Amino acid sequence: MPPPILKSSPRSHKGTPPPWKVMTNHDDPGTIQFRLGGLVRQLSMPKFGIALELYTDEFIADEDFPDLFRRIHISLVKCWQALVPGRATYDPSRSKATALTPSLRYLHALIAHTLTGRRESTGVISTHDAYFLWIMKNVHTIDLAHFIAQAIQYQIERHRKVVISMGPYITRLARHFELFNTTAQTSSYTPIGQMSPQGIQTILHMRMIQRRPRTDPL
Repeated sequence: MPPPILKSSPRSHKGTPPPWKVMTNHDDPGTIQFRLGGLVRQLSMPKFGIALELYTDEFIADEDFPDLFRRIHISLVKCWQALVPGRATYDPSRSKATALTPSLRYLHALIAHTLTGRRESTGVISTHDAYFLWIMKNVHTIDLAHFIAQAIQYQIERHRKVVISMGPYITRLARHFELFNTTAQTSSYTPIGQMSPQGIQTILHMRMIQRRPRTDPL
């Protein structure tokens, strides 16, 4: 089944809600509001995480959940130094994934096509890329739902009339709101490009492995 899309669009008239907004200055802070399936939806941030299939009720009920990081909490220079010891200073527009170890390069390819939702410059380590890689390398836990909401909001603010693509997450939201219950509902969505499989050719292109000439046995 093709995944749905979340489209950004400017306000049509005064009072029309924005397509995606993490509300912090409203009556219900900590709520995310967006349009999907022709309707305005609202979810608390914990329920948003459950809808994305990131969290369970038990995980949210844990006493440590409110203390999870929801913003980048460490210097990105320190992140880069931990990821690539002894290399040049981190530059979010120039630092390349080729400087990483093969395992981190593979993780970065997945991050760039899903969590940070990029379709270009996927070989560059963005600020969130560096942070997520550092988090995984050091086995820390963050409130990932907040970061995904911020990434979608950033895409909408930067590109007001384009399709918003975030890997499987928009599909999961549509499933949560039961938008796939009928054929008519399903056909109303527009397919978007899928992430290319991380197969041998991709890994070769990323220079994680090398081809060697075949030698025939004696």
